[in-house]
Amino acid sequence: MKINLNLALIIFISFGMLSCKEPATGSQPEQIAELGEKQDVVRVVDSEEFSSRINAVGDVQLIDVRTPEEVAEGTIAGAINFDFRADDFTEKLKVLDKNKAVYVFCRSGGRSANASAIMKELGFSEIYDLEGGITAWKADGKETVK
Repeated sequence: MKINLNLALIIFISFGMLSCKEPATGSQPEQIAELGEKQDVVRVVDSEEFSSRINAVGDVQLIDVRTPEEVAEGTIAGAINFDFRADDFTEKLKVLDKNKAVYVFCRSGGRSANASAIMKELGFSEIYDLEGGITAWKADGKETVK
């Protein structure tokens, strides 16, 4: 009986000492933080980050969700227009690769936020939404094309 009690005490103390150790690189809190970042499918980014990301990617899925009339006033080079208000908006999204990043924008951020939510529901893995839309893009001196 005395031996069992001593053994239990040694095990208890050992576990207590192990819990006081400094976390190693790649510790659980870091892994949880990384998991949280991966779960954030939609990221709202400013025009600087949006610009640097679309320029770095090359073959980018850049979606302008404004009306064709709005797009005619100017858009970001390389963007394709999927009018958020059109009946076939969700159907058009199916031509995109859900496993590649999608960059979406509208006039001021409302429609692109709604479009991003739809894309997330459809299973897109990485969505970047331009904060403030093309209005912010232009205000920051970024170029548009007609």
